[in-house]
Amino acid sequence: MQLLRVLSIILILLTFGIAYMVYPILPDEIPTHLNIQGQVDGTMPVFPGALLIPALMAGITLLMIILPRYDPKWEAYQEFQGAYDALILLLNIFFFLLFLITILWALRIEVPMNQVISALFAILMGGIACFIRRVKPNWFAGIRTPWTMESETVWKETHERGFRVFLIIALLCLLGILVPEYAYLFILLPVIIGTIYLVVYSYIVWKKEKIA
Repeated sequence: MQLLRVLSIILILLTFGIAYMVYPILPDEIPTHLNIQGQVDGTMPVFPGALLIPALMAGITLLMIILPRYDPKWEAYQEFQGAYDALILLLNIFFFLLFLITILWALRIEVPMNQVISALFAILMGGIACFIRRVKPNWFAGIRTPWTMESETVWKETHERGFRVFLIIALLCLLGILVPEYAYLFILLPVIIGTIYLVVYSYIVWKKEKIA
């Protein structure tokens, strides 16, 4: 088994372990949602709330390991397996830190949520940028539009552009640390605009290829 996958499994088990250890001292309700000001405006019972993120981590990891095996282009994963496993680990780190923040809030230890979430998303978007630069054509991971799936040239050019786009998104997310009251805008808008841009860009590249 790949080392990065082992680390992901260890992190998932650690998260379940922490949930088990702190469960007796958690309040009856734990936070599950924050408003745009970074304040808790949604809660759920401690059970199953305390296990929500650990279970999510386990489910996402399992799906990301299993689904590629049903990909018609399964062999392509061998060319970017390290990057793919690193992405799985990065997602688990993201959710692990989010879990710790949730536990702290449940214990009435408030952290500056907007700044922390901005930093976490910046790291996540930067990691996705690095992954996009390595990923090869497949049916499960990457920027999958009708046009990238049809042409390897379109796939390559779109992902090269996607690398730069997600790096810019990561940098914009960091602005939420400086202006926390607008952190949600620095996260959501760049992701939405960047995604739309890459879809349109893949179509333009495909159109040029057809004309040529």
